[in-house]
Amino acid sequence: MRWIVALRSRLGPYAQILLIFLASRLMLTVIGVLTLANFGDPSTQVHWFNWENIANLYARWDSNWYLSIIENGYSRIEVAEQSGATNFAFFPFYPLLVIAVQHLLGISSITAGVLVSNLAFIAALLLIFEYAQVIGFSRRVGIMTVLLLCFVPQGFIFSALYTESTFLLLLVAAMYALRHQFYLVSGLCAALLSATRANGVFFMVFAAIWLLRQHGLRSLLYPWRHPEPLLPIALAPLGLVIFWWFCFLTTGDAFAQASTAWHGWGWQADLPWRNLADHLSSTNPNARFWATSSLVAFVLSFLLLRLKLYEEFAFCLSIMLLYWSGVLPNSLLRYSIVLFPVFIGISSALEEHPLLLWLWLSLCSLLNGFLMTAWTASREISI
Repeated sequence: MRWIVALRSRLGPYAQILLIFLASRLMLTVIGVLTLANFGDPSTQVHWFNWENIANLYARWDSNWYLSIIENGYSRIEVAEQSGATNFAFFPFYPLLVIAVQHLLGISSITAGVLVSNLAFIAALLLIFEYAQVIGFSRRVGIMTVLLLCFVPQGFIFSALYTESTFLLLLVAAMYALRHQFYLVSGLCAALLSATRANGVFFMVFAAIWLLRQHGLRSLLYPWRHPEPLLPIALAPLGLVIFWWFCFLTTGDAFAQASTAWHGWGWQADLPWRNLADHLSSTNPNARFWATSSLVAFVLSFLLLRLKLYEEFAFCLSIMLLYWSGVLPNSLLRYSIVLFPVFIGISSALEEHPLLLWLWLSLCSLLNGFLMTAWTASREISI
């Protein structure tokens, strides 16, 4: 009977994770339905138990760009209301996943996209729980991390027709595989990461510091002696390079993604600290909110240094500097919440302070609910 006890013990946390996920998604869906019922157009009302209509709740803003790729492929045609904007601004791995699921199950593109996002988020939560234990924390910290991620402000994006949940899954999978020295698996996950979002290439920072700490400087100076640990670093840019190659064959411009992001959205780079100061002092309240949110995430990332998680901290730092290098403040919160090591740091700090944990969770849930209302009503602050 020992194996039954062991099985129950093993499945217990997974059941908790699934319940936390379901509770958080139910809360968000109810908020979305009530928002439409009270403030939406009568023609957009959502009927309970109609999965297609409920899935539509999670398709807003950039979801339409992903849908254009899923349904019609990449196109150089600019949209009339946004000169210079094309769907080449969006990376291919997530749309390819959605297309595969859509054809496999015979469902609509929106339903397939929301399904992929939620399944990826569940898988990411399960793996994050395991990862917390791999780096030396208790199951309790793992469950707390899952709880914080499910109710984090703007956490609805993990269920939306967006790339965040896929990025989160590939990120934790690449880190988990590397810490178990599954170098090829880690490298392949990292390659898919950079095919999901360009900043996936910064996994190289994590991998390089891990390599230095595990094998010393000689591993980089003499790579031919032990080449296998270098696979994650070598493969991480592969997804981005393949997309560049595709862009070149399709448009004649290998950097079509950067070109359309510049012309269509005004994405330009400047010194990160200068941009952050500009956002924080902006007269636009949305810009101040996004910048402040990302700054909070940055400050909390220093908890990782106290825990001696130097690889995770370096990765988070490099990503935050990249985010702040953009002159536009849009989506700074959304980009920050995929940095799951920060949530492990928060959970570790709050492990012995349950009252503070529930206070933090309550505040996050309230803000998440507010942003879900804004998302449903297509308000800019939600992105």
